[in-house]
Amino acid sequence: MPAAITSYVAVEEILAAQLSVDLCLPEQAIAIARQHGSTQLSAPRLPLDQMHPARRRYRDHWELRLINFRGLTVICAQHPRVREAADNLLAGDNGNWVGDYSELRKLNDYLTPYALQLSGTSLFYTPGKDFWQERNLQRSAPAGFEYRWLEPEEFEKFRGDSRFENALGFKELRPDVQVLGALAGGEVVALSGASEDSNWCRQIGIDVLPEYRGRGLASYLVRELAVAILLEGFVPFYGTSPSHILSQQVALKAGLRPAWWEFVSTSLNEISVS
Repeated sequence: MPAAITSYVAVEEILAAQLSVDLCLPEQAIAIARQHGSTQLSAPRLPLDQMHPARRRYRDHWELRLINFRGLTVICAQHPRVREAADNLLAGDNGNWVGDYSELRKLNDYLTPYALQLSGTSLFYTPGKDFWQERNLQRSAPAGFEYRWLEPEEFEKFRGDSRFENALGFKELRPDVQVLGALAGGEVVALSGASEDSNWCRQIGIDVLPEYRGRGLASYLVRELAVAILLEGFVPFYGTSPSHILSQQVALKAGLRPAWWEFVSTSLNEISVS
């Protein structure tokens, strides 16, 4: 079992290694680039069976994946010309603005001749420095609820339940491993779940039934789950849409801070196997 993670520095080190292998680079690539003040890295996309075993476990047939991590842009592409075009487009400070519509449109213009399409953009959060400053302080749970960790047989009954599809993924490659629930009158009204997305990181999802929103349940459950994940020796991360302000507020109130922005494209000629 991994040792508990007890510092912001440790989270950053693991996260840098995770993102490096996710984008087909050696584990230390991002850490070294940041030490040297680099603003950009790129690598050719490897076949799935040749990627690092610790990469995030996605089956999607992505053709281009790029991130901006703390101001460092990292590009990974299957087609050499697409990689070259992205390298040129995002040189210098341009990578910090790639999420703007005008820049995304330019990127899509490069992708179109190769029968590629934008699959999505996401903003990811991990524990910030203030998370560590506050973690030993007493945090009051919203009153009027029972809080309980659910065993697999307990959360299995929510399979296919759209009310909790963000908290529970039921993915074969990324199983749900930690689930914290809030109950009212013996019924589950909110769930925060963690999926084992890699050997090093677990992803947090949250769902609160509409009639129980606005009471602080979401941020409380997310924070408590993040603490539990760290104690298990994994880095918690929380992903959302760059436009989903309410979801971002949940992350911020839980002590999580923006860590990286991500763009993924897939081929129009390929059928997803996810």
